[in-house]
Amino acid sequence: MLDLTTPIIPYKGTGIFNLDASYDEIKALLAAQDISYTEKILPPTDLDPPWTIIIIGGNFELFFAKNRLFKIILDGEFKGSLPNGINLDTTIDDAQEIDLTLEFEDWEEVYESANGYWVEDDLITRKLRWITIFIPALERDDFFEYNW
Repeated sequence: MLDLTTPIIPYKGTGIFNLDASYDEIKALLAAQDISYTEKILPPTDLDPPWTIIIIGGNFELFFAKNRLFKIILDGEFKGSLPNGINLDTTIDDAQEIDLTLEFEDWEEVYESANGYWVEDDLITRKLRWITIFIPALERDDFFEYNW
């Protein structure tokens, strides 16, 4: 059983999932802990290789490209917090008071933090719907060259 209260560490990971781990390492970890999951593969495009997404109980989505874990989305019943205390029970207004760098990004329609994470809020409750952490390379202009 996965710990749904583990801290969320931007650029590092959460609980047993370390960003930049290989697909094979994560699959072996899931097998060793008898954790069930589903997989989805996003087909390659002119710009991107195929992405594999491991989905665990509606709480974790692990994104892989070129065999590396580059992004984790935490949602559902996940109760862990970022180092600043922001979690899925936080409203976007409170999150913006806690992290003054959170800014709305129109293209992706998410709030981006200079502290290594993104969040999306529910339009009705204003609580966060998900928190995304990622490898530092995701913030670079050359990320989609996949040389990280």
